[in-house]
Amino acid sequence: MRSLSLAALVVILAGCGGSSSSPVALMPGAVAPDAQSFMLDAKTAVRIFTANRDSGSVTAFKATASGNVAPLATIAGSATKLSDPDSMALDSSGNIYAANDGATTVEVFAANANGNVKPKRTIGGSKSHLGPTEGLMVDASGNLWASDYANDAVTEYAAGAHGNVAPIATISGSNTQLSIPTGMAIDSSGTVFVANTGSASVVGFASGSNGNVAPTVSIAGSNTGISRPFALAFDTNGRLLVADENVGVIVFAKGAHGNATPEATITGISYATGVVADSKNHIYVADFSGNSIKEFASNANGNAKPLRTIQGSSTGLNAPCFLALH
Repeated sequence: MRSLSLAALVVILAGCGGSSSSPVALMPGAVAPDAQSFMLDAKTAVRIFTANRDSGSVTAFKATASGNVAPLATIAGSATKLSDPDSMALDSSGNIYAANDGATTVEVFAANANGNVKPKRTIGGSKSHLGPTEGLMVDASGNLWASDYANDAVTEYAAGAHGNVAPIATISGSNTQLSIPTGMAIDSSGTVFVANTGSASVVGFASGSNGNVAPTVSIAGSNTGISRPFALAFDTNGRLLVADENVGVIVFAKGAHGNATPEATITGISYATGVVADSKNHIYVADFSGNSIKEFASNANGNAKPLRTIQGSSTGLNAPCFLALH
């Protein structure tokens, strides 16, 4: 991962790259056909997941966990092939995807994986065009999306992809306005939203986009308050949640575009590098430098008190990046 000074040039998942003292998902809301809506129903969610960049692990906690609690599962060790995992995502079956910034691969683990276990699949190699990745997303069709912050690109892989496979689509080129892309999310229309760390913006691409295409949505400007966006999510009302490393969580109304003013800005977070909403629109935030996961009310604004916090030596949290519920 980049050092803090270099990470300052990177916005989205870059927040997840650095030492634990430096900055480093994204789950859309439960509105079909949002990409990961299947993970966000608080009534059925059992676990909350995060990738720990500085300990090379993925941890899962009971969805209602609070305080200094041990995780339900920890994927870590030489057999896992995890190397600086800067982002993670889940599919509808609960399979766990972790992006290795230190190895330019994506490792896929079974839903019940725990301990020093081998991945069930690995995606990577020259044909894959996977670069340094700080953003992953699995859509409703099971296709995997990965951001490449070094080459300003987003690649899509067919469901079940394994080995040195070519992407089925690549969004890249000057027309895309991609600039150090990291986290992604999909809205109810199928538009793919991407956080641009390098240009303090969020851009959206129409469903089926491929090649050097212009975005159909661009959120940028002084009114937005966006500084270093890292991870994205949608809640069930279609509001866009932006985890911004320098700010906290910025909440935009459904359909926001241009130099839009946010509905709310949740502050008091050291380094926001992951965000997700549940079916009640409670907002969960990963704090990279605070080594914590915090839950906020749906109407939280300003320096709001979290409803609960997972933090402490027993948690194993170490530079957490991205969040997912299942």
